[in-house]
Amino acid sequence: MVMDRNNRSHRAKGLPQGVAGTYDATASAGGDDVRPPDAAPAPDADAGRLWLDDVLRATVPRTNPDGTVADYRDEPVLQPAEEIRMVDRMAHGRILRGLKPWFPNEADASELAYRIASDRLMALRRSCAADPSKCYSPRLAQYALGRPVRMEAILSKPPYNLSAHRMRVGRRYLDRLREYRRAHDGHLPPESERDAIWDENMADFVNDKIARHVSYGGGMTYSDGRNANPDVKKRMRRDGDGNPLNGRADFETMLKAGRMELAAGRADFELAIQSSGATDAFSTGAAPRTEDADLHETWLLARRNGLDTGLLAERLGLDAGTVAGWESAYASAA
Repeated sequence: MVMDRNNRSHRAKGLPQGVAGTYDATASAGGDDVRPPDAAPAPDADAGRLWLDDVLRATVPRTNPDGTVADYRDEPVLQPAEEIRMVDRMAHGRILRGLKPWFPNEADASELAYRIASDRLMALRRSCAADPSKCYSPRLAQYALGRPVRMEAILSKPPYNLSAHRMRVGRRYLDRLREYRRAHDGHLPPESERDAIWDENMADFVNDKIARHVSYGGGMTYSDGRNANPDVKKRMRRDGDGNPLNGRADFETMLKAGRMELAAGRADFELAIQSSGATDAFSTGAAPRTEDADLHETWLLARRNGLDTGLLAERLGLDAGTVAGWESAYASAA
């Protein structure tokens, strides 16, 4: 059994009962091991083949549309024990660093980092098992796990549309909540006290911007609904029911929804790319050699799922004019 740095026992995700599970619930009877996550749905009848070397190894070379050949037949298949160590190592690296600022404590961020890392590799397994020209290799897995998670990219898109200024205020607010919890045995303050922390944080942020003659975004609100701009203090922003908009509660609601998207895997950029057939571009860091129609389908998949199409365009080497045309057509058809 492989143990991670937190002394939790792990097995590779997706195997049958007795072998499967991200956490091993039976490793220490009544011991200090953490509680495993809720049981995953029973694996489908074909799940076992996803762990066979012969299925995951590249067996044929790939001929690209331009006539060049990509041959991965000499690459080794990543073994389960090394995969577990890799997930543990990477879940404490870039993935966790991207999540920590947006979670009240590191334990919550770490749990989600493990889930994202495991889900990325399971998606990669399925992609490689379905394509005989791909190999589920340590190199490809390392790249998939090395991609960071950016909560900012999620919250900046619909339906959240949080501005960069508001997210900076929110991150400072979360830092203050962590300070409070450290001073109060890990307890989260009640809503009224969170309102006060938000207001104090907002005032500090705005006053600092004013002192430095820097723009700070007048659309932000104090917890009682007042606009953060001192020139319009009396103006109240209202919610859908006509009540003063609580800036702190509004931010926390959006943040919670963004966390849920990550937990459900809907916002993980790599999964969409792998399922769209553009895995090779991300495994090599180069733009894929595919026809424009294939690139358009890849872009459409990311756009429909609210993913970071700007990052996608950069990775695929897409022309800005082409992307603008696609965006215009997409908006017209919506």
